[in-house]
Amino acid sequence: MAKAAQVAVVLVTHAPLGQALVACAQHVLQATPDVVVADILPTDFPDPWITKLVADLRPSTRPHVLLLCDLYGSTPYHIAAGVQRQLSLRGQKVHLLSGVNACMLIKALTDRSDTIELLIENVLSATQRGIVHQAPTAP
Repeated sequence: MAKAAQVAVVLVTHAPLGQALVACAQHVLQATPDVVVADILPTDFPDPWITKLVADLRPSTRPHVLLLCDLYGSTPYHIAAGVQRQLSLRGQKVHLLSGVNACMLIKALTDRSDTIELLIENVLSATQRGIVHQAPTAP
């Protein structure tokens, strides 16, 4: 099962994006979201963040972890990938998605799918549906 209560959602982003996304989700959901935030500063090194997040997520009773980061290949991405590696070695099921935006986060927090695979599919689908190009209209 991958219902929201079964998935720990973690944001690993360039500061201050993570806190801004949480504030947005709180505004939309009218509730404080259950999400761990790691806002990475330009001067931060990956290893201390990896150690901290692994320690924060270790006591989790949730069988799945969903790491959301902003830019693929960036420092936050490498931190999230390090967390994924370490938690996976401990037997936790950890998924990592890059390109986080408000649609992705809100769907991750509210989806009630029965499996983690369906939750991931729904999160990716909601993310894509939230990207719209509205062409200019003629005067």
